[in-house]
Amino acid sequence: MNRNFQPGKSNSPSDIWHEFVQAELKNKSKIGTLLESAIYGGYENKSLTIYFTDDAIRKNAQGQRDAIQKKLKDQFRLVCDRISFITGSAPATSVTSTPVEAINNSKLSNPLQELYWIERILPDDKDEAQRMKILTSTVAAEKSCNEIYKKLRDRTLKLVDNNEANTLLVAFNWRLRVGGTRGFRELLLPVLHPVFGIPYIPASTLKGAALAWAKKHHDASAQVFEILGMLKDKNAKAAKVEFLDAFPIKPCLNIDVATPQWSWVDNVVKYQPVPHPFLSLHQPEFLIGLRLTAKGKEYQDRINQDKENQGEAKEDTVKIVKEWLENALAEGIGSRVSSGYGRILNTPASIQSINKSNNYEFELWTQGMYGYNPPSRQNRQGDVEFRPTAIRGILRYWFRAVALSLYDISTSQNLEIRLFGALGQQGKISVSTKTNPSPPNEPYCYRGRIYLSATETRYLHLAEKLLILASHLGGVGRGSRRPLHLLHGRMRGCHWEVTNSDLPLAYDASQWSNLFTTLKQAFQQIETSTNNYTSNPGQPNKRKQDVLDKNAQVWLVKSPGQIQPQQVKNWSLEGNTKNVKGEALDFLYKNKNFKGVGQENGNANVGGALGTPSYVWIKSIFPYKQEPYQVVTIFGCEHPDRLAYAREMDKLRKINQALLVFG
Repeated sequence: MNRNFQPGKSNSPSDIWHEFVQAELKNKSKIGTLLESAIYGGYENKSLTIYFTDDAIRKNAQGQRDAIQKKLKDQFRLVCDRISFITGSAPATSVTSTPVEAINNSKLSNPLQELYWIERILPDDKDEAQRMKILTSTVAAEKSCNEIYKKLRDRTLKLVDNNEANTLLVAFNWRLRVGGTRGFRELLLPVLHPVFGIPYIPASTLKGAALAWAKKHHDASAQVFEILGMLKDKNAKAAKVEFLDAFPIKPCLNIDVATPQWSWVDNVVKYQPVPHPFLSLHQPEFLIGLRLTAKGKEYQDRINQDKENQGEAKEDTVKIVKEWLENALAEGIGSRVSSGYGRILNTPASIQSINKSNNYEFELWTQGMYGYNPPSRQNRQGDVEFRPTAIRGILRYWFRAVALSLYDISTSQNLEIRLFGALGQQGKISVSTKTNPSPPNEPYCYRGRIYLSATETRYLHLAEKLLILASHLGGVGRGSRRPLHLLHGRMRGCHWEVTNSDLPLAYDASQWSNLFTTLKQAFQQIETSTNNYTSNPGQPNKRKQDVLDKNAQVWLVKSPGQIQPQQVKNWSLEGNTKNVKGEALDFLYKNKNFKGVGQENGNANVGGALGTPSYVWIKSIFPYKQEPYQVVTIFGCEHPDRLAYAREMDKLRKINQALLVFG
């Protein structure tokens, strides 16, 4: 049968599909038998969707994909570049043979509409390309919302009687996530306004944050409940101050990604990076409005009359609440606060957090740090972005490296959750950063401060020790296991320096011994341990968490003549020289028994390979007014190949060119 276009006869994809199935049934073909119970789910952009109630039939039908595509194209003129075979019930709109009028995308005007109507027929939940298309289109839709934002800004000012004293204009340092509920297609969505369709911070969220801070820190709890209201049993008080929904003042919706590199699987930490794209707000600015309610005006008049009678200064109820809110915002708002999200750019000087905190200057030279759009064959440049989550991630990595040598699995997991948090549970420590913009060239350089805060001094102390350890044994982000250098014409590795009056450490065994001793003491202050545990770092392609146990070694290797990244005048000419790579990396690269597997020979059991992180970390250290050196950390020296590499380090020790400071 060859079905050509037939005037007067329906040529909708739905009718063509049913005609095709009937023809197959008439011929008593295998395809007809498999598709007899299938339900047409939709056809758009040459993509056909079919639903099955029986998963076994779906799998068998999926095995006939090529034959179905060919018959539809050759005999029915229906071209299907893609067919989705889905187990489950079809959406109600899919089973009708009446064509659904297509949504006119040109009329769409906000992210919420775009999010829901970009695809009339829902694609497979696991179709990453479709998910990214939806996210991209949603972000693009917000770019046209400037007029909405302007009107909402004017509306907020009008609602507070144009009294700017009753507003807060807050800018966020990096990203913000408010919401985080899973939507259709398993997309993790920020909260979008149900009417305007744009991202916002609900008034309830702002009030909740201010109330939580005031209840925790304000001495007069009765005043808190009087002003913000309460409902307990039969007792109720109406709020005296109203929080308005807060809207960005300009487009800020952006695609974000979370890519955990190491994850607990069956009580083992395994290397399995999986990116999870989602939406967040990038460096948003919000106008927040507050105003007295009707009850609040009566309350304000009464309070002021009492103050006047007592000869005291008048009290501004909105101002009081505004300060509570400022304090709450200073501690962060929304989700993922402990990873640097939801932090405001400039904290008022009057705001003093009760959390224990400290900060460190840092400098990072890197081959590139990326979010959802890393370099690829299609996009060689990628979108660079400094991400505080990388700092938190590397602290977590080194936490596990130490914890698994001190505690059993269960204790390590519980302590990790206590410190870093889990889904629905806030951790004890938080990490945020403030950085200067990086110039748009390679290598990328960021300078700024890392802010560590914790609920208790002992947690802060451990976080600080982990930061010092991490910045002395390796880097952060891409290329964290190698110093910054040029390899085969491309930038590789990174150079990360965290400094204060005592850092970085010198080529000195006593300083390094003190670091490991005080690090262990910091763990012991939180969770005591008298045991020593060991853990194998796994095989190539089955890498497990590295652990600083008795099978790990940390070496200091002298590297005279090595220059810092800022001293390199021409990376294309100098980047591959020994003066840039350093002694330890130069030695590793020159020995095929130790270098990573790449374009030439290598050894995945030592230097790693694609998909297998190296078992060796090399870090360059440039102490103040002292000769540079490199730190070589070898995990799992019980393996003969890595033991052979460690013996090469020992040869350097015997000629006074290296120190063993751990292991």
